[in-house]
Amino acid sequence: MAPEEEQQVRLWLQLAHEAYGDQQVLRALHYFHRALDYAQEKGMDKERASVCRDLGYVYAREESFDKALACFDQGLAVTETDLSIRAGLMANKASVLIRLGGYRSALKLLEKSSHLIRTTHSDFSSAPGELVHSYAAIVRMADDLRKVVDLLDMGVRAERIQVDIKRYEPPWFSGKAKP
Repeated sequence: MAPEEEQQVRLWLQLAHEAYGDQQVLRALHYFHRALDYAQEKGMDKERASVCRDLGYVYAREESFDKALACFDQGLAVTETDLSIRAGLMANKASVLIRLGGYRSALKLLEKSSHLIRTTHSDFSSAPGELVHSYAAIVRMADDLRKVVDLLDMGVRAERIQVDIKRYEPPWFSGKAKP
Protein backbone atom coordinates (compact mmCIF):
# COMPACT_ATOMS: atom_id res chain seq x y z
CA MET A 1 0.00 0.00 0.00
CA ALA A 2 1.32 3.41 -0.95
CA PRO A 3 1.87 6.00 1.79
CA GLU A 4 -0.37 8.46 -0.06
CA GLU A 5 -3.26 5.98 0.09
CA GLU A 6 -2.86 5.62 3.84
CA GLN A 7 -2.59 9.39 4.15
CA GLN A 8 -5.83 9.88 2.18
CA VAL A 9 -7.77 7.63 4.55
CA ARG A 10 -6.28 9.44 7.57
CA LEU A 11 -7.25 12.82 6.06
CA TRP A 12 -10.87 11.77 5.53
CA LEU A 13 -10.99 10.33 9.05
CA GLN A 14 -9.62 13.56 10.48
CA LEU A 15 -12.23 15.58 8.57
CA ALA A 16 -14.96 13.20 9.77
CA HIS A 17 -13.81 13.48 13.38
CA GLU A 18 -13.66 17.27 13.21
CA ALA A 19 -17.08 17.52 11.59
CA TYR A 20 -18.66 15.25 14.20
CA GLY A 21 -17.03 17.20 17.01
CA ASP A 22 -18.62 20.32 15.50
CA GLN A 23 -22.04 18.61 15.44
CA GLN A 24 -22.04 18.35 11.64
CA VAL A 25 -23.31 14.79 11.53
CA LEU A 26 -24.12 14.57 7.81
CA ARG A 27 -20.74 16.01 6.88
CA ALA A 28 -19.02 13.60 9.25
CA LEU A 29 -20.88 10.64 7.75
CA HIS A 30 -19.89 11.80 4.27
CA TYR A 31 -16.19 11.75 5.17
CA PHE A 32 -16.45 8.46 7.06
CA HIS A 33 -18.05 6.83 4.04
CA ARG A 34 -15.44 8.28 1.67
CA ALA A 35 -12.71 6.83 3.89
CA LEU A 36 -14.50 3.47 4.12
CA ASP A 37 -15.17 3.22 0.37
CA TYR A 38 -11.58 4.16 -0.44
CA ALA A 39 -10.13 1.68 2.06
CA GLN A 40 -12.35 -1.08 0.62
CA GLU A 41 -11.47 -0.16 -2.96
CA LYS A 42 -7.73 -0.23 -2.21
CA GLY A 43 -7.88 -3.41 -0.09
CA MET A 44 -6.73 -1.58 3.03
CA ASP A 45 -8.18 -3.93 5.64
CA LYS A 46 -6.59 -2.42 8.75
CA GLU A 47 -7.78 1.05 7.79
CA ARG A 48 -11.23 -0.32 6.95
CA ALA A 49 -11.48 -1.82 10.45
CA SER A 50 -10.47 1.50 11.99
CA VAL A 51 -13.04 3.43 9.97
CA CYS A 52 -15.72 0.86 10.87
CA ARG A 53 -14.93 1.31 14.58
CA ASP A 54 -15.27 5.09 14.40
CA LEU A 55 -18.24 5.16 12.02
CA GLY A 56 -20.05 2.54 14.12
CA TYR A 57 -19.39 4.66 17.21
CA VAL A 58 -21.03 7.66 15.52
CA TYR A 59 -24.01 5.59 14.38
CA ALA A 60 -24.42 4.22 17.91
CA ARG A 61 -24.22 7.69 19.40
CA GLU A 62 -26.87 8.86 16.92
CA GLU A 63 -28.99 5.82 17.91
CA SER A 64 -28.81 4.16 14.48
CA PHE A 65 -28.14 0.83 16.13
CA ASP A 66 -28.60 -1.42 13.08
CA LYS A 67 -26.08 0.63 11.11
CA ALA A 68 -23.71 0.65 14.08
CA LEU A 69 -23.87 -3.14 14.40
CA ALA A 70 -23.29 -3.54 10.66
CA CYS A 71 -20.17 -1.35 10.90
CA PHE A 72 -18.83 -3.22 13.92
CA ASP A 73 -19.44 -6.58 12.25
CA GLN A 74 -17.71 -5.41 9.08
CA GLY A 75 -14.71 -4.26 11.11
CA LEU A 76 -14.62 -7.46 13.14
CA ALA A 77 -14.59 -9.47 9.90
CA VAL A 78 -11.10 -8.09 9.26
CA THR A 79 -8.75 -10.68 10.73
CA GLU A 80 -5.47 -8.77 10.53
CA THR A 81 -5.92 -5.61 12.57
CA ASP A 82 -4.44 -3.90 15.60
CA LEU A 83 -5.50 -5.18 19.00
CA SER A 84 -6.74 -1.75 20.09
CA ILE A 85 -9.00 -1.49 17.04
CA ARG A 86 -10.38 -5.02 17.54
CA ALA A 87 -10.98 -4.38 21.24
CA GLY A 88 -12.69 -1.09 20.40
CA LEU A 89 -14.94 -2.77 17.85
CA MET A 90 -15.90 -5.45 20.36
CA ALA A 91 -16.55 -3.01 23.22
CA ASN A 92 -18.55 -0.66 21.01
CA LYS A 93 -20.63 -3.55 19.69
CA ALA A 94 -21.24 -4.70 23.26
CA SER A 95 -22.46 -1.19 24.16
CA VAL A 96 -25.01 -1.32 21.35
CA LEU A 97 -26.12 -4.82 22.33
CA ILE A 98 -26.69 -3.56 25.88
CA ARG A 99 -28.81 -0.69 24.57
CA LEU A 100 -30.87 -3.27 22.66
CA GLY A 101 -31.24 -5.54 25.70
CA GLY A 102 -28.78 -8.20 24.51
CA TYR A 103 -27.08 -8.43 27.89
CA ARG A 104 -25.74 -11.98 27.65
CA SER A 105 -24.35 -11.47 24.14
CA ALA A 106 -22.75 -8.22 25.22
CA LEU A 107 -21.18 -9.85 28.27
CA LYS A 108 -19.69 -12.65 26.14
CA LEU A 109 -18.23 -10.08 23.78
CA LEU A 110 -16.71 -8.04 26.62
CA GLU A 111 -15.23 -11.15 28.19
CA LYS A 112 -13.76 -12.18 24.84
CA SER A 113 -12.31 -8.69 24.38
CA SER A 114 -10.71 -8.56 27.82
CA HIS A 115 -9.34 -12.09 27.37
CA LEU A 116 -7.81 -11.11 24.02
CA ILE A 117 -6.08 -8.10 25.59
CA ARG A 118 -4.94 -10.07 28.65
CA THR A 119 -3.47 -12.93 26.60
CA THR A 120 -1.68 -10.52 24.26
CA HIS A 121 -0.32 -8.36 27.09
CA SER A 122 0.01 -10.53 30.17
CA ASP A 123 2.39 -7.89 31.52
CA PHE A 124 0.67 -4.54 31.04
CA SER A 125 3.92 -2.66 31.53
CA SER A 126 4.66 -3.13 27.81
CA ALA A 127 1.12 -2.32 26.63
CA PRO A 128 0.24 1.07 25.16
CA GLY A 129 -1.43 3.36 27.71
CA GLU A 130 -4.59 3.71 25.62
CA LEU A 131 -4.99 -0.07 25.53
CA VAL A 132 -4.54 -0.35 29.31
CA HIS A 133 -7.22 2.32 29.76
CA SER A 134 -9.53 0.46 27.34
CA TYR A 135 -8.93 -2.82 29.15
CA ALA A 136 -9.84 -1.27 32.50
CA ALA A 137 -13.05 0.20 31.03
CA ILE A 138 -13.97 -3.13 29.40
CA VAL A 139 -13.43 -5.02 32.66
CA ARG A 140 -15.56 -2.50 34.62
CA MET A 141 -18.29 -2.69 32.01
CA ALA A 142 -18.23 -6.52 32.09
CA ASP A 143 -18.38 -6.53 35.90
CA ASP A 144 -21.44 -4.24 35.85
CA LEU A 145 -23.07 -6.28 33.12
CA ARG A 146 -22.42 -9.52 35.00
CA LYS A 147 -24.60 -8.11 37.82
CA VAL A 148 -27.40 -7.49 35.31
CA VAL A 149 -27.14 -11.03 33.97
CA ASP A 150 -27.17 -12.37 37.55
CA LEU A 151 -30.40 -10.46 38.20
CA LEU A 152 -31.92 -11.89 35.03
CA ASP A 153 -30.85 -15.38 36.14
CA MET A 154 -32.61 -14.80 39.49
CA GLY A 155 -35.84 -14.13 37.61
CA VAL A 156 -35.91 -10.33 37.64
CA ARG A 157 -37.67 -9.14 34.48
CA ALA A 158 -35.40 -7.24 32.09
CA GLU A 159 -37.75 -4.25 31.93
CA ARG A 160 -37.32 -3.78 35.68
CA ILE A 161 -33.55 -3.46 35.35
CA GLN A 162 -32.15 -0.06 34.53
CA VAL A 163 -28.76 -0.18 32.84
CA ASP A 164 -26.76 3.00 32.59
CA ILE A 165 -23.68 2.68 30.42
CA LYS A 166 -20.84 5.02 31.24
CA ARG A 167 -19.65 6.26 27.88
CA TYR A 168 -15.91 6.29 27.26
CA GLU A 169 -15.25 8.74 24.48
CA PRO A 170 -12.62 7.96 21.86
CA PRO A 171 -9.53 10.19 21.88
CA TRP A 172 -10.61 11.95 18.66
CA PHE A 173 -13.99 13.01 20.03
CA SER A 174 -14.03 16.51 21.48
CA GLY A 175 -17.31 16.00 23.32
CA LYS A 176 -19.15 18.88 21.66
CA ALA A 177 -21.84 16.67 20.14
CA LYS A 178 -24.96 15.25 21.80
CA PRO A 179 -24.77 14.26 25.45
